[in-house]
Amino acid sequence: MEHLAFALSVTGPIFLMIIAGYLLSIRGVVRERFIDDASRLVFHITLPALLFISIYTSNAKPMEEIPLLTAGILGSFIMIPMAWLLARPVMPGDRSAFIQGAYRGNVAIIGLAWVEKAYGVSGVSHSAALVAALTIQFNVIAVVLFVLYNQNTRFGWRKLALELFKNPLILGVIAAILCRILEVKLPVMLRDTIQYLASVSLPLGLICIGASMKLGLLLHSSPTALVASLLKLVAAPAIALVIGWMMGLRPEYLGYLLLMTGAPCAISAFVMAHSMGGNSQLTANIVGLSTLLSVVTASIGLALLKVYF
Repeated sequence: MEHLAFALSVTGPIFLMIIAGYLLSIRGVVRERFIDDASRLVFHITLPALLFISIYTSNAKPMEEIPLLTAGILGSFIMIPMAWLLARPVMPGDRSAFIQGAYRGNVAIIGLAWVEKAYGVSGVSHSAALVAALTIQFNVIAVVLFVLYNQNTRFGWRKLALELFKNPLILGVIAAILCRILEVKLPVMLRDTIQYLASVSLPLGLICIGASMKLGLLLHSSPTALVASLLKLVAAPAIALVIGWMMGLRPEYLGYLLLMTGAPCAISAFVMAHSMGGNSQLTANIVGLSTLLSVVTASIGLALLKVYF
């Protein structure tokens, strides 16, 4: 029971923050204009600040992160053919949304929030590079998927590369790595300012996720959305953990891997589905359903990890 209590102490507050965002939205305290502006603030400023300061102040050695990166990236990549096979009975126009929902996780907000609650600032610094790597992987595969299943969308490597290199999360990680390599000493005033910005990232991001949820849509969630959600919340972390265990990762690194790969489907999946001609309704259902179910799956996974490792 103590392991389950620990797991709930990690996932519970994050879940309550999301519910608080939803309640604030339906009460009219948080309006759509605020959600849009706050989401942009988190994505473009505060979350990159969090990733930057986490890596910049970390004592982690780059070579120690390679097994974690390998397990996370390889585990997520294996989900693609698995989801593709399971998507065969799904209507062709829905397959891109189904596959994306099965592998694309909200690692930057919910994943990092879980890691911070379970392992503290050290966990965030060890996981920051994985966030950047998975962000690149998610975007590349998602673009390819929507192009394959939507003949009206044109694919271009140059455009994709520009989008990736303009991604604020990736830029934040690259800037931190360069500062460490070049041994740049930031002024205390600037460093403290970045830390202040970073500190509001996760709470504000979680409130925005909750405020964006449409519980009415979940009442009409199809079995397709449920299967995609379970693939994301159960199969994806299980595969990554097996790879991490085979690579000899320490228990705390297995914890980072579990919480990152077990994060629910990201809201950015809905944005991409809407803009690239996918089934945005199905994607919205997967995002909402996986977010609600993740408190159960992540809690059980973390408790089992504590018991056996």
